Amino acid sequence: MTSATENRTKTRPVNSGRKLVLISGYYGFGNLGDEAILESIITALQKDVSSENIVVLSNNPELHEKTYGVKAINRWKMAPFLALLPRTKLFISGGGGLFQDTNSAGSTIYYGGQIGLARAFGAHTFMFAQGLGPLTSATGKLATRIASGLCNTLTVRDKTSHAMLTEWKVAAELTADPVWMLAETPLSVDVQKQIAVLKDASSMVVGLSLRNSHNFSDARRDILIDVLHKTLPADASLLLMPLQNEQDLPQLSPFMQAWTQKGRTAHLLDASTIERPSQWISLIRQLDLVVAMRLHALIFALKESIPTFGLTYDPKVEHVLTQFGQPILILPKESDDSELSSKWLSAASAGLQELKQLKGKAHESADTAKKLACRNFQQLAKILGMQSDPSL
Repeated sequence: MTSATENRTKTRPVNSGRKLVLISGYYGFGNLGDEAILESIITALQKDVSSENIVVLSNNPELHEKTYGVKAINRWKMAPFLALLPRTKLFISGGGGLFQDTNSAGSTIYYGGQIGLARAFGAHTFMFAQGLGPLTSATGKLATRIASGLCNTLTVRDKTSHAMLTEWKVAAELTADPVWMLAETPLSVDVQKQIAVLKDASSMVVGLSLRNSHNFSDARRDILIDVLHKTLPADASLLLMPLQNEQDLPQLSPFMQAWTQKGRTAHLLDASTIERPSQWISLIRQLDLVVAMRLHALIFALKESIPTFGLTYDPKVEHVLTQFGQPILILPKESDDSELSSKWLSAASAGLQELKQLKGKAHESADTAKKLACRNFQQLAKILGMQSDPSL
């Protein structure tokens, strides 16, 4: 059966006289999840597209050119972007949560404007594995609706986004986050040594990923410390993982101080020698459990069948945990924490008793997620007429 997205692709053939593939997203800001998405796209493209014809719109062009050997331009400068559009064969918007107006509608206008310009210059426009929303403003909703309607091909990573597009009568395919298809790459010797020290001294190494969030207060951090102290084995070690330093260290540093004051073992990872997101997969797959707020810390763990406990600062986190049958530590919007400690303690205690079962659930569900994620890259191959399947 032919998908709706495939029908859209068929009706708008790609200009074969052009060579450039432009990639736009929240790239160059040091956010691991977005950088992992970018790496997955570039890795797929480089199997059939020359690196000199791959261009990233980046907040840190030098970093991406050095890391991947592709071209990159400053995402804030309009002139270089416009100069490339007449030679652009495919414009990729995404993946990630680009179309949202949590702070303002500015991002929906920015990314929507890029799609409009790319389409006006004759490029094939691909909204790639995006998660739409939250959209609360009239401007944000309108900009997103117009932009999605201008795309030749659309894939979205969650049912809520797919339902939104269906309501707008915009054809799209429901897939999954492309990072499910990202293969691990080797760690540096320095990072491997840090992990080895913990593994040699502990019966259990638990990865911890926290970040700033309006619904994760200092009091809730203290509750988490108490719950983990009561439930984890006495000789368990924590590996604190800063996935985006400016957002994560303000939570991880005080956590470590309080944890060690209880006589427990913890290590704040020095990730300065980690150059690619795929190296984080090599790290996380060596852990026994991951406790995380960040979506892609959870995805990296689950794709390697590592059990997880998730703190639901965002609906997308709760969605993944529910899908994979993993324990949920609810972060309620209301400020009443009177029952939070008992709820988290119950969830964590039960989860630690069922680690083997949680590992099995992760393995089973990851296979499904990988198949769905593969569809993003199969669409990419179809658009570009690739000889090899970039998802393999």
